[in-house]
Amino acid sequence: MSVMRTAGSSNPPLADTARALSQIAKQLSEISRVLSTRVEDGSPEAEVLNKSGEKLAHISRDLEDLQAQNAGGVTEVDEPVQLRKQILDNLLRKGPALPIELAAATLSLPEEIRPVLDRMEQEGLIDVQDIGGGRLVSITAKGRAEARR
Repeated sequence: MSVMRTAGSSNPPLADTARALSQIAKQLSEISRVLSTRVEDGSPEAEVLNKSGEKLAHISRDLEDLQAQNAGGVTEVDEPVQLRKQILDNLLRKGPALPIELAAATLSLPEEIRPVLDRMEQEGLIDVQDIGGGRLVSITAKGRAEARR
């Protein structure tokens, strides 16, 4: 099986497909998360929804990492992994923080850290609460376990 590139197309069809699947996985993960809050805690349905949401979040991350790899090295795959670790470590040591504080602590720009925080929130590693004019990021039990690994 071969993938054909069309003239004038900067992305091969496979990259476009991966991007679309990543978006779909993110949306389904969010739907699973919302639905799991509407069913009784500990019920089989809630467990299935939680597991499905986690799997979809991982699929989305894997697809994004694959896209980054195939982009010709424009985005380093290890960089988001390292940034995630730095964020979790910082939250574990210092407690809740504003995104701008996490960006400073990780020597990142707010634009660089925002998608990483969004993904970490979808995966249940962090909790983001709207406060007075900003957002406060805190680590979850799942995030603590991940940080200690």
